[in-house]
Amino acid sequence: MSDNLNAPQATSSTDMTLIAYICYAAAVVVGVSGIVGVVIAYIQRPQDAGTWKESHDTWLIRTFWLWLAGAAIGWILVPAFGLGILVLIAVYIWYIVRLVKGWMAYDKKQPIAKPDDLLFG
Repeated sequence: MSDNLNAPQATSSTDMTLIAYICYAAAVVVGVSGIVGVVIAYIQRPQDAGTWKESHDTWLIRTFWLWLAGAAIGWILVPAFGLGILVLIAVYIWYIVRLVKGWMAYDKKQPIAKPDDLLFG
């Protein structure tokens, strides 16, 4: 019985949610890591159903797709007299605020109040 106490434990969903948040944070510099984070969130969501972490999975998925759409629009508008640069700046500020807000709630083990909200829940 004591052998089971020393056996390595499987990675919990909390750890995977944290890894998704870390991937999102890295995406500020290396955008590709955001793809890894959203895949983790999609995989984790069914396992987290009915828990406080489910709202974080939804939050992360929503953040990724809205960030991607906003960044695409920004890049398309870059030739339009710098308007695209303003859109990109706004999108990245929005992304970072959502990331920080989500991470803070995660750290307190609290759900996101409105994970489907477009702005800041």
